Amino acid sequence: MGRYKFKNRKYPKDFQLVCDYIKSKKGVIVQLGHITSFMGHFNRTIYIHHNYDLRNNGLYALLHEVGHALQPPTAVGSNSYKNIDEDTNKREFEMGRFVNELDAWELGLSIASKLNLEVNMNDWNVQKNEALLTYWPKNKNI
Repeated sequence: MGRYKFKNRKYPKDFQLVCDYIKSKKGVIVQLGHITSFMGHFNRTIYIHHNYDLRNNGLYALLHEVGHALQPPTAVGSNSYKNIDEDTNKREFEMGRFVNELDAWELGLSIASKLNLEVNMNDWNVQKNEALLTYWPKNKNI
């Protein structure tokens, strides 16, 4: 199955500024795609969903994924949850993964500040909270 290539389009100024920052800092490139994800420290690619508004939710998603790119590439620090056996210590694993996601949001916001980007904190928090809720355990017996 071939990958659908998105036409190159000019990114909004703030979005491009974040792209340039993470490329110069970590060699990570940003592409539009069918998902929003940082594909790891070896692939060095951040994908932002092509339907996102790159001035708003797409910019905030990019900042969050940049936060992941800035986390340690190994299972230390915010990634230490990856050392936990998910089957035998599910609660600790879930908590660690949640903390990792929260850390990526906080790093993203610090990058926005460092780059002097204007962030609508209400919109930021709505998007952050919606995303974090996907990691919150649905079953209290976990």
